[in-house]
Amino acid sequence: MKKLTAIALVGMICLTACAQEKKAVPAMKIIPQKTQPAAPAGEEISYTVSGTCAADVKMVYVVDPSNPRNVLDSIAVTNGKFSYTGKAAKNDMRNIHDGNKNMSFIIDGTPVALDLVKENLSGSALNNKFAGYQQKMKVFADKQQALIEPFMKAREEGKSQEELQAMVGKIQAELEPIQKEETALVKQIVKENPDNVIPAFYLPNLIYECELPELKEMLSDKYAYSSHPLLARLKKHIADEEKKQAIVGQQFIDIEENDVDGNPHKLSEYVGKGNYVLIDFWASWCGPCMQEMPNVKANYDKYHPKGFNVVGLSFDRAKEPWVKAIKEKELNWVHLSDLKFWQTIAASTYGINAIPSSLLVDPQGKVIARDLRGEALGKKLAEIYGE
Repeated sequence: MKKLTAIALVGMICLTACAQEKKAVPAMKIIPQKTQPAAPAGEEISYTVSGTCAADVKMVYVVDPSNPRNVLDSIAVTNGKFSYTGKAAKNDMRNIHDGNKNMSFIIDGTPVALDLVKENLSGSALNNKFAGYQQKMKVFADKQQALIEPFMKAREEGKSQEELQAMVGKIQAELEPIQKEETALVKQIVKENPDNVIPAFYLPNLIYECELPELKEMLSDKYAYSSHPLLARLKKHIADEEKKQAIVGQQFIDIEENDVDGNPHKLSEYVGKGNYVLIDFWASWCGPCMQEMPNVKANYDKYHPKGFNVVGLSFDRAKEPWVKAIKEKELNWVHLSDLKFWQTIAASTYGINAIPSSLLVDPQGKVIARDLRGEALGKKLAEIYGE
């Protein structure tokens, strides 16, 4: 029952999402492309799934939960009923999708009966437990979907960028408490199921909701789900983040980009010159970036008289919106960009695959912190400047 999570919703709200890696959106038109998912370790067993769906449905699809666009097979529906037998590794998972509603189940050798109308299932004790969690998670998915629908409608109606952006803050504010509740439930699910694979289905939802130490602990080898293939993306994320964190304690890396007038400048002209500098990776099209800007500006205005500086490295691809955002938001610090979107040298040099992101550099050019946002930035600067 994977639907739009808050992270995916925010990505859609940003129009051009603020990260290169997006969560797949399973509420989609199914286009059968039979492929094979990554197989988990374990013996291959047969499984049988039967069920009911809406009377007008002609076909349902067997989907790989790790990639809802990966259709493994199709099942003909007769008078709202279907049945299917397949083979897969024990403890692997499958999702049955009718193009609108869906349910996931664990392959454990016990037949599964699905009701896609009510989005429920019955099977082994493990799958019954799994179904209960899916019902609980559906509450959050429905709330999130209801919040995003007015935005999607406005976009389809051709509302201006300004009108759409005006909707972003309100939607994100309403999404935040829902996401907190959902995150708490996922953590509860993980805690309650150390001896089975159910957590593997939900842990990817925490990819941007937990700090690395907490994520790594939840993926410890002591848990039964730790080697499940559904966790591959989360493990890659952790590895990538650890690689990015490795720059903390190292000297900044010099790059050259143009200012708003087209004049080339090196980062070393502003960094490592005796002051603390925030290297801010952002873009005018990125909703979360623009939401964070008042915080960056407030800290800049407060601490700039004491020597604090900001250098903005933009991921924009057009000059006009970049310059417009700088002027309208009164971002009165140095701004550089090569206007190459995700192909910008800033991204490849510093391994940035999601924005907003930042590096705090000390007067000697050493990176001392990364991704300080919200209160964390102000707290760190207060430590540095004594207030």
